[in-house]
Amino acid sequence: METTRPKSNTIASFLKGFASAFDLSGQTFTDGISNTGGFERDAQVLRGDWERIENDLRKAMGQVAYGR
Repeated sequence: METTRPKSNTIASFLKGFASAFDLSGQTFTDGISNTGGFERDAQVLRGDWERIENDLRKAMGQVAYGR
């Protein structure tokens, strides 16, 4: 089973982090990371991320090995 995060949540988190890089007030965000699906869901998402990384690496290594 492949699970992914909703794109709207991912984009919102990215923009919030990007904006915090330019915040010169020294204020920190206290809301942290929300884990609404629990640790099991988080583990599934991380597993899926690593499986995609593994597949990409295998594909790239195969292309290098065959000179593509």
